[in-house]
Amino acid sequence: MQEEEKTLLIAGGGLIGLAASLLFSDRFRKVELFEKREDPILTQGKEARSLQLVLSARGWNTLNLLGFEDEIRAITLNLKGRYHHHPGSKIFEAYSPSGDTISCISRESLYRLLCAKARMNPKIRLHFQTEVSDADFMSSRIITESQISRRKEARQYDFLIGADGVRSKIAAELNPEGEDFRKESNVYREISVSTDNWERDAFHYWHTETAMIGAFPVFEGGFSLFLVHREDDSGRLLHDSGNPLFQTLFPEISSQVPGVREKFAQATGGILGSKSSSCWHYGDNVALAGDAAHAVLPFMGQGLNTGLEDLYILNRYLDRNGLIPEKKLSSYEDERRPQADAIRLISQDQFRYLTGQYGENEYRMRTAIAENLVAQGQLPTYSACAFSLEPFSSILEKEEVLRKELYSSDKS
Repeated sequence: MQEEEKTLLIAGGGLIGLAASLLFSDRFRKVELFEKREDPILTQGKEARSLQLVLSARGWNTLNLLGFEDEIRAITLNLKGRYHHHPGSKIFEAYSPSGDTISCISRESLYRLLCAKARMNPKIRLHFQTEVSDADFMSSRIITESQISRRKEARQYDFLIGADGVRSKIAAELNPEGEDFRKESNVYREISVSTDNWERDAFHYWHTETAMIGAFPVFEGGFSLFLVHREDDSGRLLHDSGNPLFQTLFPEISSQVPGVREKFAQATGGILGSKSSSCWHYGDNVALAGDAAHAVLPFMGQGLNTGLEDLYILNRYLDRNGLIPEKKLSSYEDERRPQADAIRLISQDQFRYLTGQYGENEYRMRTAIAENLVAQGQLPTYSACAFSLEPFSSILEKEEVLRKELYSSDKS
């Protein structure tokens, strides 16, 4: 079968699914994407969230292939580092020893841009409020269901990409015995505020033993604030108006953002967790990408970038005839799984660092590891993840080797 006769189906119309439709559209006669949410154009202004995302080297490496990198960069802010706020003071932590910056972008802005580009492509058809309800890999067929009419349709594919997120139907079918999901005992809430009291070229964070707040500047103005707190503390932290706990923990934010506690109390809380699928592909024509295969805690800013890197590697395995040589997808999985596992561990450690769960010895060890890496002419862990294409597994291995060496040296 020639390339122009083939059909690509994509389960999931989030950022990874949309990027996949654009990246691979030149290899197929048609591309159909199925997303259970509403059309973002029709729901403009209905979503209260303004979640900010980080784009760094791995993400840009894939987005460069799409041909409209400049349009994306035009709606991003460059961040040089993070400010760690303490009562009465703050400490600046650069993201890179050489001054490299990460790019901060609104999820909604990027989503709308990718949707618009997909609509302009005559090969791509977007199906909103339509989800994949079943899959038969042996017959290369999926069942989709309209959330409006409840009508089900069988659809044949030549290639199928599962980009339908943490609760992926495709991943569930590939992993009937379940997936490795780790849920944290924390809740994540986000609000938008109009204040511009903090530097707009950096991320800001405040942490206590009970909760943590982070603040990303928003391109259009103001900041996006997220609160991470233990699930059990929700009542006394946010909903008990007579309890001063929130104001006691975050006096700076409470004084500079009127009604901030009430705004967080009204925001929907989401769970924090990470996921790893044990199987990422079927035969030579089904592959997972992004959160469907792996999900990480968001504190390294590498969730989206890792998913985009999946597409970059998958692109390498798809030849120009649209034919997928036998066992190529197993090679894709073998290459990507160690990287997903490594960034999962790195992100969990960063979560503990930013939320103040490190002990004094851990802080000292983290600093010593970073200083040793720089002295050896190498990038420290965060910088290597954000500003290089070095495999995450290699970055993690170097950190673990140094930790053992430094620990042994301390013991002696």
